[in-house]
Amino acid sequence: MKYCIDSADIQNVFQTNDLNSIKEVPFCSIQDTIETPPIKMAITGWTTQKFKAQFVQLKSENELQIDRKTESDMLLLHFVSNGNTSLTYGANKSYTMEKNTNTIFVLQNAEVNHFFNSNKHYEYFKVFIPFEYVFNLKEQYPELLKPIMKLLKGECPLLLHEQHYVTTPEMQQVIEQIKNCQLMGKTAPLYFDTKVQELFLLQLQQKDNQQCCNCVRYQHYNDQINQAKDIIEKQFKNPPSIHELALAVGMSATLLKASFKLLFGMTIYGYIYEYRMNIARNLLKQTPYTIAEIAEQSGYEHASHFTTAFKRKFQISPAAYRKRSA
Repeated sequence: MKYCIDSADIQNVFQTNDLNSIKEVPFCSIQDTIETPPIKMAITGWTTQKFKAQFVQLKSENELQIDRKTESDMLLLHFVSNGNTSLTYGANKSYTMEKNTNTIFVLQNAEVNHFFNSNKHYEYFKVFIPFEYVFNLKEQYPELLKPIMKLLKGECPLLLHEQHYVTTPEMQQVIEQIKNCQLMGKTAPLYFDTKVQELFLLQLQQKDNQQCCNCVRYQHYNDQINQAKDIIEKQFKNPPSIHELALAVGMSATLLKASFKLLFGMTIYGYIYEYRMNIARNLLKQTPYTIAEIAEQSGYEHASHFTTAFKRKFQISPAAYRKRSA
């Protein structure tokens, strides 16, 4: 049985759905949960006078279809962090959004149907950028914005690109910074706007560099590289050596290192470091564990080494970060 809802029913939980309606509000952060069987959805939203972002977590007991009529003149930066979904738009064109991928949509008088499988957990992050901002940016950087302008003029379909572009660790880091922007206090609105623009730039740069999953340069190795990433994440406390990792996924160490950096934008050891820091940050915010316990659970034998690594990443000690996050 398929369950269908209109996206307006979901958006009604927000008082700030329309950017034009909050011109007088410098910064707004909202959290809400929708529990209407068979759907459970948690939404966190952030809005400034320039941009809006949402983090959505969704699970449905039945197959789910969300119908949307896009009327606002906005770009949608869309990042899927968990679960594979699909949508149809225009003349029955279809597009599949896979885990850890991203794309750019134009929201301009289009009918979109978004499909989710039953009993699967989905997470995705969305940023809304008004056309007005893009037009102003185009005056300063016409070459950079050329693909976007074709999209806005109707010379391209709803999507900027139909390949699956991998969400790089740099993008993931910026998304996490946006999610935690309220920790910046009075500077939160400026910080939020700056990070949204940084995320937009990373997507444009990725398009320009042709770093997509279907890129010929490494399409034959994509499954093996992602397998290596999964091994790292499962064994991050005591990760294998690069030689051991290469043997596990059936690649040479040299090819693995080059392909991993091309796909994820950082070295294997850099990825381990970033992954450990994200684990540590979440533990500091969500658990009462001591710094020594968090160090151990993040893969560090000595708390002093953990503190040094954490300060290098976040420019603040673990104890101070926990206090500021409380």
